[in-house]
Amino acid sequence: MGRKVMSFKRTTIPFTEEQLMNIFKSHDADGDGKLSQDEVKKAFKYLGSRWDAYRANQAIHLADADDDGYIEEEELKKLVQYALDCGYTIG
Repeated sequence: MGRKVMSFKRTTIPFTEEQLMNIFKSHDADGDGKLSQDEVKKAFKYLGSRWDAYRANQAIHLADADDDGYIEEEELKKLVQYALDCGYTIG
């Protein structure tokens, strides 16, 4: 008799807006209340991005409304929306 092989379908769970908000806030390394390009890059690396530098550049371009090179509290929602659109998942 042949052996039965069990296969499991990998399930992916998308991050919630709140989880992403907390992840990005936790990457504010110097605690100045805004995210630099390097801090955003590290957050995308944490999320599992293979193109963390590209994602950070795109995110800054899309979310930085005052064009100062930082993501501030009032711009964070756009950054989180970009990350949601990218489809990062837990696991």
